[in-house]
Amino acid sequence: SASDSERLRRMALDHLWMHNADWVQMNRDGEPLIIVEGNGVRVTDADGNSWIDVNGGYASVSAGYGRQDLARAAYEQMQRITFFPMRTANPPTIHLAAKLAEIMPGSLSRVFPVSGGSEANEAALKIARAYHRRRGDHGRYKVVSRRGSYHGATGGVMFLGSAYGATRADYEPEPPGMVYAPQPNAYRCELGSQSVSECAVRSAEAIDELIRFHGAETVAAVIAEPVASGPGAVVPGDEYWPLLRDICDRHGVLLIADEVINGFGRTGKMFALEHWNVVPDIMTIGKGMSSSYLPLGAAVARQEVADAFAGKLLQHVHTHAGHPVAAAVGLKNIEIIEK
Repeated sequence: SASDSERLRRMALDHLWMHNADWVQMNRDGEPLIIVEGNGVRVTDADGNSWIDVNGGYASVSAGYGRQDLARAAYEQMQRITFFPMRTANPPTIHLAAKLAEIMPGSLSRVFPVSGGSEANEAALKIARAYHRRRGDHGRYKVVSRRGSYHGATGGVMFLGSAYGATRADYEPEPPGMVYAPQPNAYRCELGSQSVSECAVRSAEAIDELIRFHGAETVAAVIAEPVASGPGAVVPGDEYWPLLRDICDRHGVLLIADEVINGFGRTGKMFALEHWNVVPDIMTIGKGMSSSYLPLGAAVARQEVADAFAGKLLQHVHTHAGHPVAAAVGLKNIEIIEK
């Protein structure tokens, strides 16, 4: 009813700290909209109005709303085991890790599960820096990211990229080691390129120059989205990713591909880098892996990177990393996408 809807709205305005929203402005505009049901691409608000969710949640409800098969996967797993004792594993999380190793390109096969994309990128940065230290390379801590990219909102990764419209002044100073490179955006190439190919080549070469300027012995990783989401949907020229892979190899720098938004079919292949036949050292995933039915993400390392941690513990943990119910939903969701 209208009274119930208004009561929920008042409670939200009084108590809920919503993402990127000011409760004073929301109150003035009659917000927030209270969403109570979903089916396919549509959601229904508390007043019974039907809306098309053109953004798919946070670009993440890949399989659509209201899928009973995903709900059943969660329910059936909850009837078995809902969490796990410390230092144990559970079947759905094991099967999810094995499935990801099966569908990912190259030797990407060691899976660190987390609760979402920001955590996945946090894990990737820690893996990259720790990897070099495990190999006795203690000076590599800098991370190259691209202006206009977005890699998450948690404290470590929010200073990567600097997505358009994002303000970070409240959270300064930025952590040491942040290095910024051009976005291979031919529409507004900051290097003044006259074609998509020229922008791709010059943007990759700019990263090479930055690594040499800072000294490769100080650089741990380059992180980039295959198709950048910050300034829209920037598809780089075909030269870009193979060049970037070669540059990282020459300098001994790890290449991290942030596929949190790109992954699980959004570009027509399971992972966007497959369009260029490039395998990163670490791939981060989230969003579409579970169609946002439950929080789920992962950082997946190549076997060659993971081997540096054999017998040398990675000091990293999240309480809900590897949650069996989320993993069961992720497995079913991947099955749906494959079908």
